[in-house]
Amino acid sequence: MSWHGRVYAYFCRNTSLASLTRTSLHCNKRVARPTTATRSCTRDHGTFVQAPLPRQFKTSDQTIKLVDLREAVNTDNIVEDLVNDLLSENPDLTASATHLFKGGGKYFRPTCVMLMGECCNTGYPDNDKQREIALITELIHVASLIHDDVLDSSDTRRTLQTVNSRFNEKVAILSGDYIIARATSKLARLGCSDTITILSSVIRDLIKGEIHQLNKRSNNHEEQLAMYIEKSYLKTASLIAHGCQAVALNSGRPHLQHIAYQYGRNMGIAFQLVDDMLDFISTSEAMGKAAGSDLKLGLATAPVLYAAVKHPAMNQLISRGFNEEGDIELALEMVKDSNGIKLTKALAQRYCDKALSDLKQLPESEYRTGLAVLCDLVLNRNS
Repeated sequence: MSWHGRVYAYFCRNTSLASLTRTSLHCNKRVARPTTATRSCTRDHGTFVQAPLPRQFKTSDQTIKLVDLREAVNTDNIVEDLVNDLLSENPDLTASATHLFKGGGKYFRPTCVMLMGECCNTGYPDNDKQREIALITELIHVASLIHDDVLDSSDTRRTLQTVNSRFNEKVAILSGDYIIARATSKLARLGCSDTITILSSVIRDLIKGEIHQLNKRSNNHEEQLAMYIEKSYLKTASLIAHGCQAVALNSGRPHLQHIAYQYGRNMGIAFQLVDDMLDFISTSEAMGKAAGSDLKLGLATAPVLYAAVKHPAMNQLISRGFNEEGDIELALEMVKDSNGIKLTKALAQRYCDKALSDLKQLPESEYRTGLAVLCDLVLNRNS
């Protein structure tokens, strides 16, 4: 079943849509969407048509996957576009800068950004700048991955050698810098000073997040959690939030940019929470890294911070960065013997609920439904 058909089924399962016709669900037609009936939801979404479908009611032909959302916003050929952006007259630089694209990827960020752009553009002409913004966000993301792998001395990223392992650290750093340079060049060609300001702040936040991660420590649980959320925003959510804001600014409804930003912020923090939860419960094959990888880097993520409430001895392990023999194994046992995973999932749920609430203020369309489905995919992913 095509993405449009799945969205149609998704709408029908969640609403009384006698008035909604298939003709209003074509992505390439900018038509006014009819007002639809809504259903109440068990969570605090008010009467929100896009509340995620309870998973027990989903069937194989109704489940919308990330690949379907990519199809809806035409990001299936995004790898080719990104690689073309990074071609250089120096073949070695081209090889190192494009290396991570060989491993494929979910391309969650550009898909989210494009869905937001299409949502805010409902009823208005297409805007080529929105796709460029989506490409810029992915370039910044890939550059940050390359630099992160150098900082963490990582040898593999999913099925691939990291750039620093395949080549060397100097080449990796320069390759990340080159990708940032190409992203800023694309950004300058957009010719919008406000867009440049919005997206350039992402690079600032990434650097602040790394410094924040190195220096900030506290023994107070609430302070620890607040600092963790701030770091998650700086290193992960800022890119999604500002990408969503930028495409909204460049849509037919620029006044929605702050709502788009809030959706991206809440979605991004939920994404990071789930990512940190999966570091303890997912398989190495699914995540592309060994369980407890964050602990090996000395990082105290949400499951650890929640576990420390039940096991105060965890704070001592946190303070020394889990760097003594047996610290990582002990921390894993403490997390297992606590409700840290459950509380982390609940916190991610709350941020997804906030994102869904933000969507209520956006124009109704199949793209808004796609953004709501994205909340469900983030919350229930296993890799």
